[in-house]
Amino acid sequence: MSVVSKLPTLVIQKIVNIAAESRLDSLTAWRDVLPLLAVCSAWRHAAKAMVYSRAFIESAEMGVAGQDSIDQPHLLDNNLVSNFDIIVATNSAGFVKSIAIGIETFACLQALVCGKDLKHYLRVNSWTGVVSLNIKLAVRRISYNADPNYIVNVSQYLKRFCDTMAERVPSIVDIRVSVRSKLQICTDFGRLMLEMYLSQLKSLSCSTEILEGIVELPSQLTKLSITFVTGNRVDLPKLGVCALEVLELINAPPNFDLISLATSGKDNIIEFSSLFFLIPH
Repeated sequence: MSVVSKLPTLVIQKIVNIAAESRLDSLTAWRDVLPLLAVCSAWRHAAKAMVYSRAFIESAEMGVAGQDSIDQPHLLDNNLVSNFDIIVATNSAGFVKSIAIGIETFACLQALVCGKDLKHYLRVNSWTGVVSLNIKLAVRRISYNADPNYIVNVSQYLKRFCDTMAERVPSIVDIRVSVRSKLQICTDFGRLMLEMYLSQLKSLSCSTEILEGIVELPSQLTKLSITFVTGNRVDLPKLGVCALEVLELINAPPNFDLISLATSGKDNIIEFSSLFFLIPH
């Protein structure tokens, strides 16, 4: 038996945490920590919970950079890369605490909401331990000769996908939504996903456009980060009685009135119990 195999479990876990914690921010980085599971059975036992704590689904690097394959007749799930298959194959779904979705092309957006692979993985496993959802949508413009009906068809699948997520991943309390796209379908996707989990959220980070149409934020919210989008004049939702610990306002206009956010239709007020981060840029 090697020396590394004889290390106490707590020591191995500390090493694993140092090696993996700062690297589990993308699928590529996640793959780099997989060798930790191959050291020996002791390391695999100690590292498994940490390594499999995050699930990723991202745009695949296909074709020429910057081009979108929307004009191709059949767009399959292979437009995406993910570690869901490995997590399911190793019976590690119970370790997953966070799901990150990163979409950069319209083809990948279609593969995500219309494809069968991810839905299959969601349905054959229990994902009740997942509490955090991080969505990044950076879809560039699509081809000028794309059929408008094609985009409408994908839009019809958005609600079904969000319904499946809410059903199979029911315990989300932390959502981060970043939309860097001028396509309305991306904003709709982020907003629909937020609406699915809004009533149970404790932490929310998103831009003002994602909040459009939402009247009031949940009372159990303790962390709120809002990025103001230039030219977007959405009326922000109100906060009822709520003990915020973190409030972050990014790129807020100079004349932004914090009181307008703090006052709900029920004339309640925010109770800033331990507020330590307030930045009206």
